[in-house]
Amino acid sequence: MDEMKETYIQEVNELLENLESSLLSLEDNPNDKSNIEQVFRVMHTLKGNSSMFGMTKIAEFVHDLETIYDQIRQGEMQLSKEILNKTLASFDHLNKLIFDSELEVQSNQDNHTRLISEIRMFINKTDGVKNSMTGEADLSADDVDKIEPKTFHIYFEPNSLIFLDGSNPLYLVSELASLGKSIVVPHFKKMPIAGLKPTDCFTYWDVYIETNYLKTDILDVFVFVEGNSIIEITEIPFINLISNNAFNEVVTETIFKDLKTDVTSIQLLAETIGTKVQSSAVLIPTNGVSETNSEDATKLQSKEKVVSSIRVASDKLDELMNLVSQLVTTQASLTLYNEKNETPELEVISENVEKLSRSLRDIAFGMTLIPINNMFGRFQRLVRDMAENLGKEIQFVTEGGETELDKSIIETLTDPLMHIIRNSLDHGLEKAEDRILLGKPRKGTVKLKAFYSGIFVFIQIIDDGKGIDVEAVRAKAIAKGFITEEDELSDKEFFDFIFYPGFSTAAEVTDVSGRGVGMDVVKRNITDLKGAIAVESEVNVGTTLSIKLPLSLSIIDGLLVDIAGVNYIIPLSVVNKCYEIDNSEMLGNFNKLLILDEEQVPFIDIRKEFGYKSLNADEKSQLIVVSNGDNEVGITVDYIVGEYQAVVKPIGKYYKNQDFISGATILGDGSIALVMDTHKIVELYTNHLEMEIKQ
Repeated sequence: MDEMKETYIQEVNELLENLESSLLSLEDNPNDKSNIEQVFRVMHTLKGNSSMFGMTKIAEFVHDLETIYDQIRQGEMQLSKEILNKTLASFDHLNKLIFDSELEVQSNQDNHTRLISEIRMFINKTDGVKNSMTGEADLSADDVDKIEPKTFHIYFEPNSLIFLDGSNPLYLVSELASLGKSIVVPHFKKMPIAGLKPTDCFTYWDVYIETNYLKTDILDVFVFVEGNSIIEITEIPFINLISNNAFNEVVTETIFKDLKTDVTSIQLLAETIGTKVQSSAVLIPTNGVSETNSEDATKLQSKEKVVSSIRVASDKLDELMNLVSQLVTTQASLTLYNEKNETPELEVISENVEKLSRSLRDIAFGMTLIPINNMFGRFQRLVRDMAENLGKEIQFVTEGGETELDKSIIETLTDPLMHIIRNSLDHGLEKAEDRILLGKPRKGTVKLKAFYSGIFVFIQIIDDGKGIDVEAVRAKAIAKGFITEEDELSDKEFFDFIFYPGFSTAAEVTDVSGRGVGMDVVKRNITDLKGAIAVESEVNVGTTLSIKLPLSLSIIDGLLVDIAGVNYIIPLSVVNKCYEIDNSEMLGNFNKLLILDEEQVPFIDIRKEFGYKSLNADEKSQLIVVSNGDNEVGITVDYIVGEYQAVVKPIGKYYKNQDFISGATILGDGSIALVMDTHKIVELYTNHLEMEIKQ
């Protein structure tokens, strides 16, 4: 039962994410019928799932909300900001309710009662017969009798695998027929000559029903199969199915002929019974195959694609990545063994295993990568609520939501991004009246943008606000004792001060930000993800914070090198070029610059920095040029072993203070190689030089 509840919670969380995103889109485009329809559909599915899992209080609560949006989409109620605010408040309540479904927490119970009362006030304002929302039935018998009968055409085509989840489409058709007077017309798809499975469903139906129930009540019949079926419900001009013999004869005849109905037949039927039926109102099956327009065909294809995907628990994906990591390590052992024995047959096997392990690694990576848009959706609500609290008019824009990133990185990145966005909203963007005086648009803009660059993902937070005043940063840095009046720094170096603990240039402290707490944590979290963050800003123009992140942290392609008999891995993603250099060119080179391909490249003597024995002037070393932001830096090693797939493991407590080591990997012979963080090495080396200059 716990496993079932966990599945329910996962599904509900996905539905609530979709609901929040649709509501926020609806606020920007209140007349967008597709968004209104989407909100209604999500609520309808949420109600059905909750009923199926026995979450009656959630189902009843959502039923009230669903009624409001059904009336909005039917044109019986006008969407207002008040309704949207109440719906978002209900969304917050639902997030709590899924973990307290019996309302055991008093505050949740009080909120539940209050929201239901307020929601029903909206419903009671509309005219006509309204649902009492008891949660037992959509309409009471008395209510049904008061409604004028309508005629609906229902096209129901279940997925061929519908029997596998325990569903019986005949029960659904029977339940549908019980709602009123009905005529059911079955059709049969063409069965395959080969590969026929008795568990496949080849039947679909046209149902004509005369009923006092509403369209939503008809839709409720299919609540558990709507995700894997094609269901079209269309109201057609009223036809008395029982008294109109012409209609019965024409429709019944289609059953016993060749089960073929076309648009012409429908038009003849319409003329026979003296009323017009829109041909587009019905999906017409012909020769056992649904002939639909291009839009309907697209719907069918999209349905099939949805069925082809499955839900996998995140812990299983983690276990898969762990097994792939072990396979990569084993493959490295096999490669090493092959190199020592030089057996032709073994070499072929080793190469095939390496190809397979790389392919499996890439597939496993693809399974653990999820669209950043899943994270972007969380910030839309944050921006909306903060804009109201701060009294600012703010437009939130997202780009590149389809960009994918490792799920573990996304989970860690959410809080840092939220803090940055809060700062942009509070200190970056001006109020509407101030922006107008500056000649800016009344509404400020915060853009969240993601894009690929090589094997990295860049995420940018861009605002068109007041920007960061370099002079204010300089004054604060001097006051804090970080620099002196005489120090000359670039704008980029000044902007880096905002990541120092306790550093803030805010004129006043607010409930949102301004205490100087957080940006240092933001940088530390991003650094822990093997990423980097940079700031660009211009006064009265805006600020851009750029975060650079690797696609994944688990397995990397690296360059295996040897320094004084110790193995190290340099991520291949930062390696630009390799050179062989005479040690004599580096010894006594006081400015630490080499001329490579007619360009000056600074270099770091790793032997010296790591405390190893100095270079031998009569020998040669390998120089690996790595990228460091927009610059290039050379790193000396004794020799290069070759490329290596490194399974990165966390380092132990003895290395916890060694920032330049980001992890470790096990080599094929069982020995350990440390993974270098070249960005951190360059940063530490630069800081060391600055300290020497000051002394």
